[in-house]
Amino acid sequence: MMDDDYDMEDTSPSSHPPPVAAPLSSEVVHDGSSALIVTVWDEHPKPREVASYLARWPPSRTPVTFAAWIAVERGPQSNPQKAQDIAGLSRDWETLKERAAASAVVQQGVEGQSALQCSTVNPIVTVEALDALALAHGVLSGKWLIYAEPHKIDDLWSRIVTAVIANAPAGVGARAKVSPARPGEPHVVCVYVEDYSNEAEVGRVREALRRVGVHWKIGFKPDIYTHLGIYKANVWKIRPSRYFA
Repeated sequence: MMDDDYDMEDTSPSSHPPPVAAPLSSEVVHDGSSALIVTVWDEHPKPREVASYLARWPPSRTPVTFAAWIAVERGPQSNPQKAQDIAGLSRDWETLKERAAASAVVQQGVEGQSALQCSTVNPIVTVEALDALALAHGVLSGKWLIYAEPHKIDDLWSRIVTAVIANAPAGVGARAKVSPARPGEPHVVCVYVEDYSNEAEVGRVREALRRVGVHWKIGFKPDIYTHLGIYKANVWKIRPSRYFA
């Protein structure tokens, strides 16, 4: 006897959502070599507008070929890069490294050590020196870094976006960005603070992230460390994460 369901049309919803459409040129901002899909919100966005935005750019399904980042800002649009003297920072960083190398030459009398090895323990390239460069060149922003797997990122990003645009006194900072889909890699979310030397503000944003579900420990990295290539296992032995909470 033929089964009643045999050859019946499947009317159940598809388990595969439609692909994300490519962004318009007006939706993409170029920051150096990186392209960002940026959306700026006014102080009172409508809930349906936020829902539409989140459906338009789900990080788990937005291809990295579209942009390196998906970013959101609470308006009016700001551009902290305008006040940052990146060229001057790079110039003074090279000078600082040259001083460190010159100092290392003096220390080369230590048997078996190269100038580079000596330079990693001299007191020239230090956290305090980097802080002075950041202040001198206006590169004071920084970000909390949050990593999430693809099956969790859309929900987490929606909560962070909602907190960013809420503009509440105890809310998340005014800028955040998330990496799009990269096969085999977790997503990273950056939630910004405008002045990393303001520990109270850094801590306030961290508490706000806990309220949206980020209960595990995360690191905070000043943007100057990114500009200068201060990553894990750097020769200066400077921790890339300034704070960890």
